Amino acid sequence: MEVLDKYLIEHFHITFGNRIRKQIETYVPVYLSCGGEELDALDDILAKKLMRKLEMQNPVYLRNMWEGFLATLDEWFGPDSMKQCKAYVNKLVKNA
Repeated sequence: MEVLDKYLIEHFHITFGNRIRKQIETYVPVYLSCGGEELDALDDILAKKLMRKLEMQNPVYLRNMWEGFLATLDEWFGPDSMKQCKAYVNKLVKNA
């Protein structure tokens, strides 16, 4: 997660922040105890808590950066993962 945080700081000037980190640390174990997968839990909470920070980005900048960001998510987590995060970013770009 630290790598993702560094990427977001470098490319979008946003960060997880202590509150979101704490929420992730609390949420993921609960999600797992309910029978979910760790990557799905991370995707769910990042889509809800972190991806919305991208709404504050300049729409033109976001359109220019979104493909690289999605490719980076694929590289780190696999092409068939982080579906909620990818859908959220795609929606932002489409509406920009």
